Amino acid sequence: MKIGVEVNSFFGRYGSQIGKMEVEIDPNTNVEKLLENLNIPKDKVGFVIVNQKRVDFDYVLSENDSVYITPYATGG
Repeated sequence: MKIGVEVNSFFGRYGSQIGKMEVEIDPNTNVEKLLENLNIPKDKVGFVIVNQKRVDFDYVLSENDSVYITPYATGG
């Protein structure tokens, strides 16, 4: 099944593709598994938004979901 994913550019340093993309996932894939597939370290994720709602890592994704992955806020 396909979902839309937007990955913050911060995660490019971990080898993840960044920007907006369409991703093919298996049924019953949760957010944690998606992060693994995208080479995004779970401990660097600030939050995940699915269909404009914040979700936990165990949230199971559905066909046509829209996912936004952002890091913890950093400052200087």
